Amino acid sequence: MANNFGDAQATISNNSLTDVVTASNKSLVIAGTISNTHTSSVNVTLKKYDNGTTTAFTILNNIPLPSGSSLELPKIVLNTSDKVQAQSDHASGHITVALQMLTDVS
Repeated sequence: MANNFGDAQATISNNSLTDVVTASNKSLVIAGTISNTHTSSVNVTLKKYDNGTTTAFTILNNIPLPSGSSLELPKIVLNTSDKVQAQSDHASGHITVALQMLTDVS
């Protein structure tokens, strides 16, 4: 299987845990950012949902993100059907998530 580059983006518009990407094959998030689009600080949470164990593992927990700022994300390994999920503590979300990925990793 060849390695391919891909990306995924999501605009979080509420305070629910939201799927940013679901891996169709084994993948690696090689870079990513969470950005605050609001005029005041929001707290953000990032999780990896492991489909094999049906468990969500917290990568970032309730991290304050000042207005207009971004946070660089760590590399994340995803197996088939695993997910990256993001959440804002603001009722209207006000965050965007952008991921750059290597997909179909063998």
